[in-house]
Amino acid sequence: MIDTILSVVQQVAVFSLIPLVFYLIRRPKPLSFWQYIGLTPSTRKANLLALALSLFLATFMLVLTSTNTAIADIMTHPKSVTGAIRQLDSGAEAVLTIGLVAIFKTAFAEEVFFRGFLAKRLIAMTNFWTGTVIQAVIFGAIHSLFFAMVTTNFWFLALIFVVPTLGAVVKTYLNEKLAYGSIVPGWIAHASGNALAYSYVAFIL
Repeated sequence: MIDTILSVVQQVAVFSLIPLVFYLIRRPKPLSFWQYIGLTPSTRKANLLALALSLFLATFMLVLTSTNTAIADIMTHPKSVTGAIRQLDSGAEAVLTIGLVAIFKTAFAEEVFFRGFLAKRLIAMTNFWTGTVIQAVIFGAIHSLFFAMVTTNFWFLALIFVVPTLGAVVKTYLNEKLAYGSIVPGWIAHASGNALAYSYVAFIL
């Protein structure tokens, strides 16, 4: 468990470092660092829509995982996040690990970097849709590259590119258009979707 906590802290720190360096160089007054990355209050509407998004995407992926043995094998592979959690012996340790990894290591760290930093900077440099799509494609591509270490299944790699890419587009829209630039909706969608997926693979599949 100590290793998990250290891993979470390390990933959050690494994903926050680049935004922090850019913030310190530019010093965009009067914004605080938290405002710069969008760690600010959200709106109820954006949060509820984010939760609905996570349920939709998670349900879609879980149905595919349940009905396709190839996808199930990939999701339970020891090198995948879900597969690693599945290997844990203790139920309590697995639940705590899922919470830490889903909420902070993956969701918070990635939302800070991709939606809180990359999307905002690209949107500022171009326009809303161009910046949104570019960061979403990068986000999806990274997911495919990660799973390429686990499988060579083309259709799965295409799927694991498309779903996160579409999710990233919708999360950015919720953040920027309905939550006044807050990354909280994206964090809610990302964390709850991951928690559902991890729990399903670890305890039910």
